[in-house]
Amino acid sequence: MRCYGDKPSSFLRLQPNGNIPVAIIDGTIYNQSNDIMSALETLFPDHKSLSPKDEDRAKASELLRLERNIFGAWMYWLTGGGDRSKADFISTLEVVERELQQSKGGDFFLGKDVTLVDMMFAPFLERACASLLFFKGYQIRVAPGQPTNFPAVNRWFDAMEQLESYQLTKSDYYTHCWDLPPQLGGCTYEKGGEPYERAINGGLTLDGTRESWALPLEPHLGGLEPDWNWCGDESAARREAADRLVANHKNIVMFAARGAGRKGSPPVMAALSDPNAKPNEDVTNAVDAVLRVVSTAMLEGTENGEVEQTMLDVANAVVQEGGIEYADGVVASLAYLRDRIGVPRDMRLPAAMQLRAHLNWAAGKILNAQDA
Repeated sequence: MRCYGDKPSSFLRLQPNGNIPVAIIDGTIYNQSNDIMSALETLFPDHKSLSPKDEDRAKASELLRLERNIFGAWMYWLTGGGDRSKADFISTLEVVERELQQSKGGDFFLGKDVTLVDMMFAPFLERACASLLFFKGYQIRVAPGQPTNFPAVNRWFDAMEQLESYQLTKSDYYTHCWDLPPQLGGCTYEKGGEPYERAINGGLTLDGTRESWALPLEPHLGGLEPDWNWCGDESAARREAADRLVANHKNIVMFAARGAGRKGSPPVMAALSDPNAKPNEDVTNAVDAVLRVVSTAMLEGTENGEVEQTMLDVANAVVQEGGIEYADGVVASLAYLRDRIGVPRDMRLPAAMQLRAHLNWAAGKILNAQDA
């Protein structure tokens, strides 16, 4: 993954080509996900095994071949496009749907218990749901109650999301759709994807009435991405976002100030990655002040009169004391941070959505002060 910048030499000594995943288990280096999972199975024999039962091994081998087929069909359509690639993907996904419908006694591939087969499917089905909606306008995963051609696939996702181990590694559509192009060397857009791309990127919702990263947030991103209900209610999401912001606030302020600073050299391939960027330290005090208000707003609510007035006072001070260009730099810093909140690296999706929306709220106050 050199598209994000150079890897440290300590990592390259373990994995000279820079690829991930890599794990060191009892002194042995593993660099394939299936090898890592098998090694962990061996290392913890007293833990409930994820390996298929003996009577399911033949079926498991068949399903793992199907996993390779769905991966290949997804990759061909995502990076190439065209009616043939689309048809190949859909026909393969229909096979996956039938296999899940025929699963005995549960919603996983081999019944009521999760196995390594599910773990192998999970990363690619998750990324397919995000990327094909964003780049192609093709929806697989739906919000609760919406019609779908793939009900068993949706039930499988619901079952996976009951697992704490999956919850902790699950990403969101936005993160996937910005991660994948540099990793794959590019993804191709097709007509019909534009409204979904805008909504996932925080632009207009599908109905065109508001921005998707605006308060109050719409359930399920307006029907595009199911909410993560296991994370608790909105107040829990706001607390999580505030906790993550406050815990590393000094570094976050400097990181955000890159938005008003200079781009790094040499550039890297990933659009949202700039490890050598230089922050504009002139705006850090203002960015710090705004992020303090954002943290308070997430804990006490933007409807709190005192919080609202404090944000207005900070916005007016930024404009009146710094000027329009300075205020633009503060807004650019907030946007820089907003666009780089990664899931699950930084926080879970509900918290990320709250922070993205609250940063937009704060930026809007500064822009309004400029117009006053």
